[in-house]
Amino acid sequence: MQTTENDRIRIADASFPKPFKGGLEFNAPAHGTWNIVHIGFKIPKAHQIYICADNCMRGVVMTAAEMGELSRFSSVILEEDDMVFAGRLEESTIEGVTDVLNSLPELPPVVIVFPVCVHKFMGCDINFIYDELSKRFPSVKFVRGFMDPVMQKRGTTPDQRLRKAMFDIIPEGEKDGSVTVMGCDMPLAKDNDIRKLLEAQGVTVRDEASCATLQDYYDLGKCSSVICSYPAGVLGTEAFCKRTGRPMVYMPFTFSYDEIDDALSQIGAVPVFNGRVSSDRTAAGLKTLLGDTEIALDYTAVPRPLSLARFLIEKGFNLKRIYLDAIDPGEQNDFDWLVQNAPDIMLCATMHVKGRRRGKAEGDDKILAIGQKAAWFEGTEYFVNMIEGGGLYGYAGIKAFLKLMEDAFLVPKDTEDIIPRKGLGCECVL
Repeated sequence: MQTTENDRIRIADASFPKPFKGGLEFNAPAHGTWNIVHIGFKIPKAHQIYICADNCMRGVVMTAAEMGELSRFSSVILEEDDMVFAGRLEESTIEGVTDVLNSLPELPPVVIVFPVCVHKFMGCDINFIYDELSKRFPSVKFVRGFMDPVMQKRGTTPDQRLRKAMFDIIPEGEKDGSVTVMGCDMPLAKDNDIRKLLEAQGVTVRDEASCATLQDYYDLGKCSSVICSYPAGVLGTEAFCKRTGRPMVYMPFTFSYDEIDDALSQIGAVPVFNGRVSSDRTAAGLKTLLGDTEIALDYTAVPRPLSLARFLIEKGFNLKRIYLDAIDPGEQNDFDWLVQNAPDIMLCATMHVKGRRRGKAEGDDKILAIGQKAAWFEGTEYFVNMIEGGGLYGYAGIKAFLKLMEDAFLVPKDTEDIIPRKGLGCECVL
């Protein structure tokens, strides 16, 4: 197996977990995934303040404007003098945030402060900044954000650290027997066996992605156990569980029947009777409809893309391409299975510079895509418009997902209108 400098490689020839070598990157214009602005607004009544140069501010300001949330967004612009004089960066950050908060009609209960790359480059005393702000505004809970995209390739990502910081302000409440689901940006769907099976047994399920009020958010800490359903949320969820002494079960949306039954048993939920039979029946019906239609999927659609790929191959679907840049270590078993049973599936990089020249191949054959990036690279109007698994889980989730594939196959979408929109699932004024 090998790590290739090309943008495509047979899965049988690919190295795990990094099939592609790094280099000059391309950013596909598919923006349904959430960025740090979207994530920060999940805390009700939270106000976000970004401190950076004006050339870097454009993207985050546009995101807040697109969401209609500019009233909960502020910025502090750094200038060249702030980088030159010792201590000036800390002073400008503290005084800038202070001016912003004093100018608001009322103090927000939670403020997420976002320093940037330059704060790290200049050796800025971040702890001093937050300590001083806490002294000046003792009624405000300050959340430590960080907007440092230059660090994306080393250690944890900015959105992972932001989720952790957001969970740090959730108090340890008295255990009330409830279960909290956290770490994913998509709310639990109605077709989610976690919610359905637990609530059928009288267990209260709290969803971090669905908090309507700040008190709802704080009440997440009253749980007796925690479920994390998204890989990028594991860091923060583990830290929360360690601080509060709560047990955690990791339950990303998988298409493996064995994994579903095992995970549901860990949270005390009774697996769905005949869930496998029902899912198989639904898959067989969809296969009859699709026939040999080519399918492509991407890593943004579901947390476990190789699990989905294995499921599709096992059920006889004509999966041809998987768009991803790296593979989650938790998908080793599915990777090995695909190497042995579907060696010709192509892994396609989404960030390779050759991607800018991709488009629909010649011919009129319909291609069904799963995920926005796959839809863009394949140039197809037939795609499942989903990120992070869409809040689905279990056998109910699999059947709902297959129904979305059916709808995507039958009804074309306006790809040029949908693909550029940022933050799928967020309220958008555009």
